[in-house]
Amino acid sequence: MTEQQKINIGNSTIVRVILFVVLTLILLQIKDILILILVSIVVASFVESGVFFFKRFKIQRSLSVPIIFAIGISVIIAVFYAFVPIIFRELSGVISLISSYLPSSGTIDSQSIKGATKFVVNLSNNGSLTDVLSNIKTATASLSEGVTAVIGNAFGGVVNAILVTILSFYFSIQERGIVTFLRIITPTKHEKYVVGLWARTQQKIGLWFQGQLMLGVIVGSITFIGMAIMGLQYSFLIGVVTGIAEIVPFGVVFATIPALLFALIQGGTLFAFKVLIFYVVLHEIESYVLSPLIMRRVVGIPPLVVLLAFLIGITLAGFWGALLAIPVAVFVLEYMSDVEKKKSLLEIKEQSI
Repeated sequence: MTEQQKINIGNSTIVRVILFVVLTLILLQIKDILILILVSIVVASFVESGVFFFKRFKIQRSLSVPIIFAIGISVIIAVFYAFVPIIFRELSGVISLISSYLPSSGTIDSQSIKGATKFVVNLSNNGSLTDVLSNIKTATASLSEGVTAVIGNAFGGVVNAILVTILSFYFSIQERGIVTFLRIITPTKHEKYVVGLWARTQQKIGLWFQGQLMLGVIVGSITFIGMAIMGLQYSFLIGVVTGIAEIVPFGVVFATIPALLFALIQGGTLFAFKVLIFYVVLHEIESYVLSPLIMRRVVGIPPLVVLLAFLIGITLAGFWGALLAIPVAVFVLEYMSDVEKKKSLLEIKEQSI
């Protein structure tokens, strides 16, 4: 005897599937807009912590939010004008140093001339004037498209940054602006849970970001001072690279590579060994002294998760994806933690019954 199973698919199920597919296609089309909105929410969440700080001095939101944005923009401009020229100056020195180890220009020019001569001879023997003009036209079109793409990407990045600033200001200036937005896009029966989940995520993200920023500044400063005392060239650039790398887990390890390379070129094996010892000591101090002191309030963000989130975010959405990587990872971790708690409670209830 064989059992026959009947599967009934109602009209409502078909409509739901169609609506789900259509909604997915729409979300894919407006993916860039959604990313900007999410980045704006993250920025507004950081601003919210500043608003709470100003409330201690009885400064209202309508005044504290513009003050926070003005301070943030001023700091970015000041850092740009103060440090970017130094970085570019040291970068130019690094490029000059590297270029001195490349093959001499005479050899390259000779090879280029030989290659160009061979190309012209082959073209004159096998190609017609029409082919030549067609190739020139294709090369010109490709070059113009490349230049247009570069300009478009740069302009688009500036426009996106402006849009993020405007949207985050809008979310911040309104009382409970983020909460209101989350309630608009969330079904009624899930509003309370989503708002609470985001509140926990926001607190954890804020603590993590503050801790990592402080660690980056301290580690970068220590590296700059140590390299300058040791007499390593481009010590400021190396300090900046190490400070930025500190944001990523195990970043100090990766920042050691350029420092060792410069030390090896400048002072040989012994000098590179001294720099290596410095970085080993710095890593131990960062792991066993600085991190426990600064990050003691941050719980539940494993370094491996942070690293994977950065890689996935950069792969999927570039720079904006990197900004969203940690908030999304923390949000998912909090949700998984809630699911695990619910499962544990259900198991306890079943065992009690």
